[in-house]
Amino acid sequence: MRLPESGGASAELVGPADPAGPSEPARPAVAPEPAEASSEASSEPDAAGGLPRIVVGTRRRWVVGLAALGLGQGALGAVGAWALTQLRPELWPLVVAVLSIVATAVAVGGLRVEERIVAERLGQDYVRELRRELVESELTPGGSTHLGITVARTTNDLASVRNWVSQGIGPLAAGIPLIAGSAVGLTVLDPFLGIGFLLPLAVLAAVMVPWARTAYLKSRRLRRARGRMATRIADTVGASEGIIAARGAGRELDHIDSASADVVDRAVDRSVTVGALRAGGTVAALLATLAVAAVGVVRGLDPTVTVAAMAMAGLASTPIVDLGRIVEYRQTFLAARAVLVPALADAARRRAEHDRASSAAASADLPDGADVPGRVHLVLPGLVPDGAPLSAGPGARIRLVGDDTGDGAGAPLRLMRRVVGLDLAPAGTTDEIWVAGQNLRAVAPSDGRALVGLATRGTVFERGTLRRALRYRRPDLDDATADAVFEAVGLDVGRFPDGPRTVLRAGGEPLTVDERARLALARAVYGEPPLLLVADLDRDLDEEGRDRLAALLAAYPGAVAFTGSDELARALDAEELRVASAPVPVTPDGRTPDADE
Repeated sequence: MRLPESGGASAELVGPADPAGPSEPARPAVAPEPAEASSEASSEPDAAGGLPRIVVGTRRRWVVGLAALGLGQGALGAVGAWALTQLRPELWPLVVAVLSIVATAVAVGGLRVEERIVAERLGQDYVRELRRELVESELTPGGSTHLGITVARTTNDLASVRNWVSQGIGPLAAGIPLIAGSAVGLTVLDPFLGIGFLLPLAVLAAVMVPWARTAYLKSRRLRRARGRMATRIADTVGASEGIIAARGAGRELDHIDSASADVVDRAVDRSVTVGALRAGGTVAALLATLAVAAVGVVRGLDPTVTVAAMAMAGLASTPIVDLGRIVEYRQTFLAARAVLVPALADAARRRAEHDRASSAAASADLPDGADVPGRVHLVLPGLVPDGAPLSAGPGARIRLVGDDTGDGAGAPLRLMRRVVGLDLAPAGTTDEIWVAGQNLRAVAPSDGRALVGLATRGTVFERGTLRRALRYRRPDLDDATADAVFEAVGLDVGRFPDGPRTVLRAGGEPLTVDERARLALARAVYGEPPLLLVADLDRDLDEEGRDRLAALLAAYPGAVAFTGSDELARALDAEELRVASAPVPVTPDGRTPDADE
């Protein structure tokens, strides 16, 4: 079946190439553009937890530094204890001893400040890496995580991770050497002092094991409740216009109050265990100091030695008090990890599947005739019949229709998503997409985005200026080209005080629906890619915009595949192509499951 020619160009559904006919050898795949070099060595996921390793690269040096800071505090504590033993009633010895004690205390304070800084740096650096991986998982084809869950993961869950790394691992790295050094110092003074100091710590360790398990379970229940609340809030905010119009704000607020009440109840329930954990650390620190004092009295040690021992135990009391909080942070982290690990594993699976599909498609042979300048050749299993690939030349106008939805937009839209890489080919099959002789799955991203332009109804734009939104596909083109395209689609950027430098927020504000559609069209045609895909854009345009859309598509030099009204199809004298209706898998209750709900 041959489509009508437009400007000497043609589009057709053709069968497989004659196996006896000439063919070109497969073109070598072009490696993707390398990611921006990082100053840190990339951390591989650990085998047990599935998250990136913490102690790697620069972070390894920071952990070692924290341990050194802990040892330094222990050494200063020993110096302070020694100074206490040098107190004499004479003036100068007294002055020297007091000044030594004060200097030691100030130095310990300085090391504590540095410990907090290094620990925070450690936590923030790790969370930055993890945040990038989470966002990358949402930018991987095939993802369908709810917006509320994504927000919860990149805020609450990452806060739990940061707390564990910066206020858990950090204090442990510094605190363990300090506690161990104090125990050694006390044992040197008198072995029974060391035993008395360590005994409360042993009891604390024993009782924290069951408390930690309970804290983990309650943290899991709390984060599930937070996830449900986040999804409900996101859904409510997204549907705010309809809710206001239907006077349903009160009902939705009641639903949110109910979800919030669940969060409150579970948070309060968790606070009982968390309070016990923190109280355990405080009690253990107090008992350790009192035990040292009691041993000194019972053993009849010199009072100066007992005072020095109490000072050393008191210095170690801070990390002991922190132990309860550290265990709390650990259990909260484990609860967050139980969700983050499957999410990152799913993203890794989707990336591997995408790489496999791209690699398979990149090895395909160039079909006969597909190297004609501006020619488009599409083999999309499940959408386009295997034996009849879509082949279109420059100037072709193809209206895509389907029978799987009321307006026929479902299957055609899936075709467009497959072309640009938003969806993957069904398992066991391979897409072959050739545009102007280039294998779209083999070229570098900078080349691929120059080959295909996509404009869809309801496009959501990234945060940035108007000019950046237009040039997003082709940042290599100059400003003069951008101004010409703005004028071609009828987008009056002069009505904004900052003109093309106006910053778009919340998906496209302050643009109207009509202006967003014009901007989507402008981005798609910018640079005149050989293949232009337009999905129901006329529905978002006013009458003048629809006329301009028809005129622009009629004069477009490349091949155009679109969905839209009958009027637009008649204006373009377009050939109609029916797209296969592949079933979309759903759960028995008709929704996509989310582990966080």
